[in-house]
Amino acid sequence: MTTQPTPETLTELKINDALKQKVMDAYVPNDWPIMVGYVDEQGRPGMSYRGSLVVVSETQLGFWARNGEGGTVSALPKNANLTIAYREPTPDHARSAAVVTFRGKGRVVDSGDLRDQVYDTMPQRERDADAEKKGVAVIVDLDSVTGFIPGYRLQMTK
Repeated sequence: MTTQPTPETLTELKINDALKQKVMDAYVPNDWPIMVGYVDEQGRPGMSYRGSLVVVSETQLGFWARNGEGGTVSALPKNANLTIAYREPTPDHARSAAVVTFRGKGRVVDSGDLRDQVYDTMPQRERDADAEKKGVAVIVDLDSVTGFIPGYRLQMTK
């Protein structure tokens, strides 16, 4: 019987290279859109698939909202709390190779370098979907990251 090595538990809120690679490769090349959960203006939970999620810094994620007045963006002024779910299936889809939940506060960035960074970093097919760059960036200042990726248990909090 072969035993698996005990994964390292990460507690400091800091996106490492392994986790960054998972996020950056989720949609392209793997076709695994990431889910963003929010609470709409009427207090109802909402979910949105995102192919544009990128790592902005060690404690921030960003995604592109092609519709700057859509559900996720419209919800942020009243409730900035976001939950972002990543799941990587095993090749046979029988279980998960990685599951990560990011929680944080979202804010809209509609101009400047940070907006450009999100747009320029997201996959080309997402940029092509808003070639005129009419959307806005949403920056998520993380409060916690939990779950697991190969080699790591994630229990990171501010």
